Amino acid sequence: MKIKILISILTILTLSSCSEINTTNSTETYQYWSGTNAPSDLELLNGQFWQSSHWTREIIVYLKFKPSDKWWNEFIQQNKISVDKGDWIMPSDAPTWFNPSENSIRFGGNSDFDQDSRYFKDTLTGVCYIYEIHL
Repeated sequence: MKIKILISILTILTLSSCSEINTTNSTETYQYWSGTNAPSDLELLNGQFWQSSHWTREIIVYLKFKPSDKWWNEFIQQNKISVDKGDWIMPSDAPTWFNPSENSIRFGGNSDFDQDSRYFKDTLTGVCYIYEIHL
């Protein structure tokens, strides 16, 4: 009897911790991606976040926002992201609003663990885009 109860509890815990997350709310996207609320020097414009129900926490993030120069520079420096001059093809499932301009500098692609995540900053408007994928 105790074994049945233990198995039932473990099953419930396992299944409840493995639920998919899917949102197009920019505030929720930022929170899921960063684990915190957006700071006041960052204006969220659009977002899309997906997380698998698998315990490995597979994610795909699209985010459009306008940060302060300080926020962006600290983000690039802390994450050791450099300018990417190689070829990159935008994913076919990108939302229609995910459209970095010709004035954007593209960052990323220089890690052994890179799965094609890229980060963009428009040099004229300051609008930034994040495409991050971990599968």
